[in-house]
Amino acid sequence: MNPIRILVLGLLVISLAAQLIPSSSSETDMVKLALVDFMKKLTGPSSPAHNNISGWNMTTDPCRNEWHGVRCDTSGSVVGIYLSGFQFSGALDFESLCYVDSLSLLKLPNNTICGPIPGDIWRCINLSILDLSNNRFAGPIPDSIWSLQNLTLLDLGGNRLSGPIPESVGELPSLTFVDLHDNRLSGPIPESIARSTDRASGLPLEIFRAENNRLSGPIPGFDFYILSEFNVSNNDLTGPIPAQAASSGSFAADCFMGNPDLCGEPLPYSCPPPPVQSPIPSGSPGQTGLGLVMMVYCSLGVSVFSFLFRFI
Repeated sequence: MNPIRILVLGLLVISLAAQLIPSSSSETDMVKLALVDFMKKLTGPSSPAHNNISGWNMTTDPCRNEWHGVRCDTSGSVVGIYLSGFQFSGALDFESLCYVDSLSLLKLPNNTICGPIPGDIWRCINLSILDLSNNRFAGPIPDSIWSLQNLTLLDLGGNRLSGPIPESVGELPSLTFVDLHDNRLSGPIPESIARSTDRASGLPLEIFRAENNRLSGPIPGFDFYILSEFNVSNNDLTGPIPAQAASSGSFAADCFMGNPDLCGEPLPYSCPPPPVQSPIPSGSPGQTGLGLVMMVYCSLGVSVFSFLFRFI
């Protein structure tokens, strides 16, 4: 047989085999379909953002064809999505996105995504980094965020979130970074978040930002020697700043300013002294009542004595 024919035939066989054998550097059609559906809902019906993004369709592969903003590992699995500043105006669809069970990083900052943060965020159980900052998310932080046990970074700053900070945020065992600045959050800072700066095992919380909210109550007992960044300015917090905040030397007054009822170092005004508890005066209600009882008994005794004296 002609050597050229043999070479051509061999190349055809190799090409056919490559199509029949799944590649280790490509994603499945189901994963691609989930990602494409996620992008359609994220961009919204009138957003031009999708036109500026390469890939994100069923005819290409997110890893081999390097979809814009998609990160893959060496085995060809999607592990991260990072899309910043694309003016996305749709909604976040975790039901589609979390079908990609290898996803560990989701960063969508500086867009205009609106609506609530969906409660089915719990589906993305392998997320370690979640950055939804500087969007238009509204409503509460979902309690289901507790399911993200691998989460190390949570950035929800610069949105319109309201309601309390869930206690469950401080119960995430690997969380080292929490940024909730410039929202409409209210209620106290959970004790669980403060305790996370002093974990018995694992890395402690190192960064907590919650400035420009409506938080109230006292500042709980953070370990300020562990924290590298802390800001709760412009809230409605009350009471003395924990002494450790000043003694650590790491936090200036502007980390606490804008809380009218907060006092103590490093703020320039000290806390008022606690009220002195004075002793009970002689005319206090308790003693007055006792004196009245004694007077009644004495009056009765005199009356009885006078009555008996008539018959003597």
